[in-house]
Amino acid sequence: MNFPYFYFFCIKKFYSRFILKTEQKKYWLRFLISGTALFIIVYLFYHVLRQFEFIDQIYVDVLNKFAQFLLFASKKFTELFGFEVTVYGKTIKIVDEFKAHGVYMDRGCMGRNVLLAFAGLIAVFPGKLKHKLWYIPMGLTVITFVNILRISGLAITAYCCPEYSDINHYLVFKIVAWIIIFILWMIWFNRFSPFAKKKKTEQNEN
Repeated sequence: MNFPYFYFFCIKKFYSRFILKTEQKKYWLRFLISGTALFIIVYLFYHVLRQFEFIDQIYVDVLNKFAQFLLFASKKFTELFGFEVTVYGKTIKIVDEFKAHGVYMDRGCMGRNVLLAFAGLIAVFPGKLKHKLWYIPMGLTVITFVNILRISGLAITAYCCPEYSDINHYLVFKIVAWIIIFILWMIWFNRFSPFAKKKKTEQNEN
């Protein structure tokens, strides 16, 4: 699930409950316009700006640095359980004298789509900038930490029970990641968005 799909899913989820209220239409209109603009910007970056070699090189360098950070953090976390862990290139392995199974982390395993989906969703969703300035970094930190746990979990799975590696990689951990994003968004929606304030006002009036 990429950012556009998650973005439209959130619109559909709350359309019937909120958008029909006249006083809230302006917020949803702003969300639609901002979300569409962000999608266009992201699309242009990947399909136009990255055609320039120096921009693409900067992007690749940043991704490589981030990948090394994830692998290093995952290695240290996995070692807490008493495993001997090595990192070679973009592969993390648990080794002993009998076997060594590793997990290769390509760009798709870095959580780019998940991080972009969360940051983009909160950035374009109605709410005060002062809250977004701390909530987005906090959410990105939480998601990155979960991804570190995910990489560590995949390394342990590949070592102890490799037959379950695929289902954990392609299903379980991805579902967990998107559930966390949804929870973070729900917290934002119910605590920091204009809709939360209106909901509190309605409750006080009742």
